[in-house]
Amino acid sequence: MSDAPRLREVVPAERVRARIVELAAEIATVLGTDAPASRAPPLFIVIAEGARRFAEALLGETARRGVPADSMVVRARRTVGQQLVAVELEAFDADRCAGRSVVIVDDIADEGRTLAAVLARVAAAAPARVRTAVLVSKLARRAVTLSLDWIGFELADGWLVGFGMDLDGRLRELDGLFVVEG
Repeated sequence: MSDAPRLREVVPAERVRARIVELAAEIATVLGTDAPASRAPPLFIVIAEGARRFAEALLGETARRGVPADSMVVRARRTVGQQLVAVELEAFDADRCAGRSVVIVDDIADEGRTLAAVLARVAAAAPARVRTAVLVSKLARRAVTLSLDWIGFELADGWLVGFGMDLDGRLRELDGLFVVEG
């Protein structure tokens, strides 16, 4: 008997890559119209570890379109238990956000609690603009109100793996998106 879960592909690797190229073009166009007073390049805040692969691909594509960018990786630690009590951010530097266009990058917005907490922290740091980019949105699972600017895919419920998303630290390396079926 194998320990490997059964997976069902929901978005093939080619479609994931193509969608990232589309998102990067949209982001580059919008960020190109921003003119913060500081003239500092946009800051991409990456919610690690799941969003790292998506962010690297996205920033690579935006750079190819001439958008200089700076990035900051933060770790969001949620309170363990049935109910989210707080989200703590590690490596968050509010000073880097002030007066800049900020894009928060996450792998998935399902309940939305972590992303909402990061948005609140960034907004308190007085950015010129703050936007979001997520690879996957699961609107059916949303527990808080979120306004997402760029969404790769809107998918139904189910545990997703691939392209940075994992199951107990495994399967992040898959190039497509898969639902764990067993």
